[in-house]
Amino acid sequence: MPQSSSSPWSTWRPATCMPDHCFNEAVRPGLIAQPANTWSSLGFVLVAVVVATRRPRLAVTADRPLVASTPALRALLALALLVTGLGSAFYHASLTFLGQTADVAGMYLLSTFVILYARTDARADAVRRFVIAYAVFNAVLLVALVLVPELRRQLFAVLLLIGLVLEYRRGARSSAFAPRLLLASTLSLAVAYVIWIGDMRHVGPAPTSWLQGHAVWHLLGALSTWQLARYYEGRTAVG
Repeated sequence: MPQSSSSPWSTWRPATCMPDHCFNEAVRPGLIAQPANTWSSLGFVLVAVVVATRRPRLAVTADRPLVASTPALRALLALALLVTGLGSAFYHASLTFLGQTADVAGMYLLSTFVILYARTDARADAVRRFVIAYAVFNAVLLVALVLVPELRRQLFAVLLLIGLVLEYRRGARSSAFAPRLLLASTLSLAVAYVIWIGDMRHVGPAPTSWLQGHAVWHLLGALSTWQLARYYEGRTAVG
């Protein structure tokens, strides 16, 4: 359904999913169009805060800079999570094109982090090269997101898949590779993706229910990023 004229977002350019393809949750009038999907997005913000402030308990010798002990990398990962959470919340609250752009931009920030970190080595200028490549990569993706928004979901899926494959391949070449947290992160994401597909097809609770499949996708996605962040710390166990 279209946004009500009483909505503060009614004069904004609508998201491309409007008027009736914005997931299973009903579009409500007022400031927050989809409450369950909006508030569940803040799970990423919580993970961002923890990543930004947490220090690893394990001392690890690695063949690349550790995220938790490298301020620039830790800040970029926390920023990606923050933009993902706030962008998603804004998107589901407003169902505007600007919100959609902010939402997917955060997803691109996360997926490109995974890709570039999988290719990062222990050279002295590794972090500087990472930051430059990260900025350029996401600038190009932002232009594509604005010009060709229809490809946003497929492109995100491809980027994330590439990043995970590269990370598994990198780890397989290391004698210290302990994949359990990476596997747990991938599994959480896979389950979330199945739920996301069902929600897109309007399978699940009633549209007005507080429990929504897309909200579960957000929470499992946040869990997946937390598991990934702990893997980046050099942890070797799921517990």
